Amino acid sequence: MFEAASAPGALRMSSWHTCGTTHCRAGWVVHLAGDAGYALERFFNTELAAMKIYDASSDLPKVSPVHFYDGNEAALADMKRMADLEAAANAPEPQAA
Repeated sequence: MFEAASAPGALRMSSWHTCGTTHCRAGWVVHLAGDAGYALERFFNTELAAMKIYDASSDLPKVSPVHFYDGNEAALADMKRMADLEAAANAPEPQAA
């Protein structure tokens, strides 16, 4: 998600979805989950759908919904932090010599 949201003009925290290439943090979570994400959004709302997707897709510490209301800079910094944690958690273990 960080890669998609960090593209120029891709993150706009003031609106869930601005267009197909610009979303807020929760909007990106829903968008990247595809049809299933949008179905959850229609059934619940954007915030709850994003929380459920985060819960189901990662064993990392959960993202507090208050972060769905951060400014662009703070949101992007936290998404980068989470991407780094995810990469570290999924890195192959070093082979013993």
